[in-house]
Formats: sequence, C-alpha cells, structure tokens
Amino acid sequence: MQVATLPLAHTRQAMANTNNLFFLLCTSFTIASFVISTDVRKEVSKIRPDDLTPTGSDFAYVCDPSRYAKLNLDMSRFAFCDSKLPYSVRTKDLVRQMTLFEKIAQLGNSAEGVPRLALPKYEWWSEALHGVANFGKGTIFDDLVPHATSFPTVILTTASFNESLWKEIGQAVSTEARAMYNLGRAGLTFWSPTINIARDPRWGRIAEAPGEDPFLVGTYAVNYVRGLQDVQGTENYTDLSSRPLKVSACCKHFTAYDVENWKGVDRYHFDARVTEQDMEETFNPPFEMCVKDGDVSGIMCSYNRVNGIPSCADPNLLKQTLRQEWDLHGYIVSDCDSVSVMVTGHNFLNDTYEDAIAQTLRAGMDLDCGKSYPKYTGNAVNQSKVRESDIDKALENLYIVLFRTGFFDGIPAYESLGKNDICTNKSIELATRAAKEGITLLKNEGGTLPLSTGMFKNLAVVGPHANATIAMLGNYAFESKHPGSPCHYTSPIDGFSTYGKVNYAAGCGDIACNKTSLIPEAVESAKIADATIILVGLDLTVEVEKLDRVDLLLPGNQSELINQVANAAKGPVILVLMCAGGVDISFAKNNPKIKAILWVGYPGEEGGRAIADVVFGLYNPVKNVGKRDGSEVVLVYSKPPDGIIGTHFKQLIGFKRVFVAAGGREVVNFVFNGCKSLGIVDYASNRLLPSGGHTIIVGDGVASFPLQVTFH
Repeated sequence: MQVATLPLAHTRQAMANTNNLFFLLCTSFTIASFVISTDVRKEVSKIRPDDLTPTGSDFAYVCDPSRYAKLNLDMSRFAFCDSKLPYSVRTKDLVRQMTLFEKIAQLGNSAEGVPRLALPKYEWWSEALHGVANFGKGTIFDDLVPHATSFPTVILTTASFNESLWKEIGQAVSTEARAMYNLGRAGLTFWSPTINIARDPRWGRIAEAPGEDPFLVGTYAVNYVRGLQDVQGTENYTDLSSRPLKVSACCKHFTAYDVENWKGVDRYHFDARVTEQDMEETFNPPFEMCVKDGDVSGIMCSYNRVNGIPSCADPNLLKQTLRQEWDLHGYIVSDCDSVSVMVTGHNFLNDTYEDAIAQTLRAGMDLDCGKSYPKYTGNAVNQSKVRESDIDKALENLYIVLFRTGFFDGIPAYESLGKNDICTNKSIELATRAAKEGITLLKNEGGTLPLSTGMFKNLAVVGPHANATIAMLGNYAFESKHPGSPCHYTSPIDGFSTYGKVNYAAGCGDIACNKTSLIPEAVESAKIADATIILVGLDLTVEVEKLDRVDLLLPGNQSELINQVANAAKGPVILVLMCAGGVDISFAKNNPKIKAILWVGYPGEEGGRAIADVVFGLYNPVKNVGKRDGSEVVLVYSKPPDGIIGTHFKQLIGFKRVFVAAGGREVVNFVFNGCKSLGIVDYASNRLLPSGGHTIIVGDGVASFPLQVTFH
C-alpha cells in the first residue's frame, strides 16, 4: 500500500549543495546514505493435421525423436531438428522447406502447421496481463485446468512501486503458463504486458496500463517481461537471438494508443497527432526500455494511425525504430484485425486488402492477429505486391522465437510442471501481497486507520462492491462468455468477516446504482455499527476495452449512498474506491464523517482479504512512527536548470520501496546515468544534456530535499 501525501517520519529535510561537482557526459553518479531439407512429401502424405496438434500430454516438443518415429518419419532428414545447429540456421531451413502456400498458412495467429514436415498447428494468441487469462484462443480452461491465479490489475500493482514484486509476479504467471502448456491448455506466446501511457483517467483500458509516467511504465515493463521470459542462468546471453525463453512476452500497443470510443471517436478511426518531442519524451520510452532492457521477444502494433499513417504500416516505427535503432530480437504482431481496420476503418490510401498486406509486410509486421494475411497474401504475391522473401523474413522472425521457447527442443527445467503448479498457496499469497502493496491511502483523518480489532467488532460493510467477486478481477482475466477463472474469490465481506461481525447491505443493485430504494437499509446498518466500510466505484460496464468514460463522476446514485450512510453512521466511516481510473470524490474528502479513504484498484482474486488486512493493520505499510513496522516508497526526481522552456518541471528518475522496522532507519542507494536522468528532449526530438545546475529532489512533498549537480 502506498500513502498519498503523508510524510516520511524517518526522513529529515536536508540540503546538499554541490555547486563544485562536475562530471563527464553520460557518467554515472550515486546518491547514498539518506534515510528512508529434403523433399519428404511422399513419406508423410498419410499424416493428418490433427495428428500433429500439440494438445494434451502426448505432445512434448516438435523435434522429439519418439514423436517422429510415431509418425513414421526419419527426423535426421530435417535439418531444423538438428539441435547442434544455431536457431537462425534451423529457422531458415524450416522456412525453406515450406511451399508458398504453406508459408502463407502460418501468417495468422492460428498457424495451420505443415503436416508433411511434422510441424504442428500453433495458436499464437494467449494473454497473461495479470495472470494466465481465460481470454484469447490459445488458452483452455476446463476440468483438467479450471483455474489460474488472478493477480491485481496492472494499474494497482504498479502503485506498489516495487520492482521485485513485478518480476516475481511475472515468474509466477510464467510458471503457471508453462504448466498449462505441458497439459495442452496454453501456448508459449503471451501478448502481454500493455505499456501505453495512461494520460487520461477516462481511458477504458486504464486498468491494463502501468500509469502516466514513462519511466515508471518502462520500469514495470522491464521487470514483468523479465519475470515472464527469463530462464535462470541465461539472463545475460550475448547472442540474444538464441537466449532461451520461459515464455515469450509481447509489449503492446505500439504506439500513441489511448482511445477506445470517446464521443464517437473510436480506435479504428483515430489518428494520434503527436509531436516529435512528445513521441520521444512520452509515448516511446516505455517500449524502448521494454526492448533494450527487457529484451522482449514480441511487440504488438496498435489500431490507430500516428500522424496519418497506421502504426502497423509505418516502416519508420517498425523497421527503423524497433528493429534497427532498438535492436528488437523478436516478432511484430498486429492488434487483432488491424489489417482489416486499415481497409475498412482508416481507408488508408484507398487500400485493397492486398495493398494493406504489402504495406504492413514491408513495414516489418510479421504476424496478423486475424485472417487477412492467410486469406489475401496469395493474391498479393500474384499481383506482384508482395515478395516471397518478405514472407520468409516474417516467418523467420516468428519461428526463431518458438525455437527459443523450447517448442522444438523442449526445456528440461520446465517439463515436470503440471496441475499441481497452478493455483499454489505461494502464488495466491503473492496475489494477496501485490494487492496490499498497491492499495493507496488517500485520507486518514486523526489516524483512524488501522482500526483496532478490540474496539471495532460490529461492522457495517455496504455498497455495490461490498460483495464483489468477478469485479475484483478487472479486464483481461476472462471473456464475457466465461464466468472467470481465478483460483477462488475472497470478497470484501469474506475479508472483513475474519475481523468482526459483518452486517452487509448493498445500497445499490449494481454499479449503475440507478435506484435509491436500497439506500435506507445501508443507512440503518451504519447507525448501529462500530465502524462502517463503504465500497463503491466502477466495473467493466463503465471502463473497459472499446468504451471510454465521458466524465469522472461515480455512476448513478453512488454519491448519494455515500453521503447518506456517512451522515448516519455511529462510528468512523472508511470509504473504499474500487476502480482503475480516477473518480471525483472531493465531496467525500471534505466530509468530516468520512475519516479514511482507500483506493484499491481492481485487487484480484484475494482483494477482499487484502482490503480488510489493510483496514485492520495486519498489513501496515503506512509509515514508520516508531510503533509499527512499515514500508515506504522513496521517489527521486530531476529538475532541469532554470530558464529552459518547453520541457518538464521535474521528472521521475528513480524509486525504491523500502521496508523499515519499528523505530528503525534504512539507507537507500541510487545510481543514475547522467544523460538519461538529467537529459531533456527538445522540440525536434533531440536528447540533450543542458549545462547549468540540475536539481535532484529526493522524496515528495514536505519530506523532500534537493541537491544540485552542475554540468558545464
């Protein structure tokens, strides 16, 4: 849990002037000690595609000798199955042996496979935004695997400012993914994370995004991707094209994407007009960090146009920026049906489907989430709009990633994973901790929180989210046709029931809260309770993919519910906001009867337990006041020299979450790169390091202190 605007009790204000300090361009400096090939068609003509599909425990990996023997094939005749050869050589051999027709059949997310080569079908589309999701075509939840751990949504997890937590979640998710793959219930390529900048709280997909700060978003991306992808002991491979992958991650949506459907403007027609400075300073840095520091193996281009050009058809974005400048070692996939959107939505250059395919392939897009590539690429070749060499390159980019995941050779370290490695106690506890660390205290008048279990035994738990279950999961946990797939739910009622007697009253029939008939029951509950917890907010009927909000208000009569219950309450009132984007609660902030306010995002399957533990102090990360252990986030900003216009006032350059024992103190060290941490971007997108006095601000609000670094 992060505390908004509360000071660090263990931090003293200080001023350190280092006007005589000089350093070389791009050097590092440290802040320390402050508190806080052969034709085998005849042999395999009798093999059916269904015999090759990787489902269930019969499929281990493509180049399994026993598998080829079962198919009556001599594996030694397939160079792509020679594990002594580099992946790049094996990939080229695989593609070389395909006919043009066979190549085209692999260009969609549902790759058809090549029976005569014993290459199985493969579904590229799996999702793991905050847990292996019952969403997309690549994952299957059934009697064999009914559940997977559902962690808090990303906007809440990022609020923890805990890099190790983000990586740990990625590791837990990839372990469950790998187990599901072994059981034939998931693929090895996951189109996560979302790392778009959340500039507007009304954006429908804000629950997926790590936040509004480029450095924070990029740092989250690096850690979550590393958690998903890294195979222990291979993190520092010099040849990135052969570095093994636990699973393949995909950072999306590249780039300048933050509109769903707002007052008639939708993502299928939106043209993001972005200055060069804003692109370099805001929208692209998270993706650059994801590629350079996270070594992500996939990038998804977005639906929208950027300055007139569809992002999936822009060679400056895909080939020049992603591959040449940032050195992407992976594939580029479209957001689903983006090629079709170019034709039917953007009407880009009056394109036919064949034109759109030619433009996206030449721009560097390798895989079509959709059917346009498989359906129309043959026509594009016949019309001389697409070269077979472009198709070959796309397939090489795709299959080398599958080689790295062990799809062809296996990875022994993960082959024993199975059903018992999904929904483990360890992963469930991690989901709980993630929710606790992200929960943010917005108000705590008179030190109301944490509540004492001895004093507050009779609890009124009211509001449309008081009995939340599915709503706690947020988006990209399951599709609407599925009922959800978490290990289990702990609702707020369940959580608070462990601390006292709960009197539950919904107050509203649902989040829309169109009627007031249920409010009186909630009011009566508050009148007799030792403490009242009101849980309100939003859900996927209000903020979701394809739907943006038009205001910042709580839906329907939720504000009326809050005011009536608070004014009638006998004991202290704690307001809990379950939502991703911000809502206007100024009325509650100014209400003296509402003693505390918590923002809990969408806290995942264990959300109810996390909320109750925070309210009652079992988890107490508020601050170190000498009586309780706690944790605090140390934020570090840089401020450019005075007199520079057209740039930031200050920018976040570092952060750490620190645990401080009761009555204790901690030393926190930061190391910064001068160019990255003190640099600015000018109007022409040039990165510069201005001369003059730069200020490093440690902490925030009244607990901050600056030091000055001068560069000439």
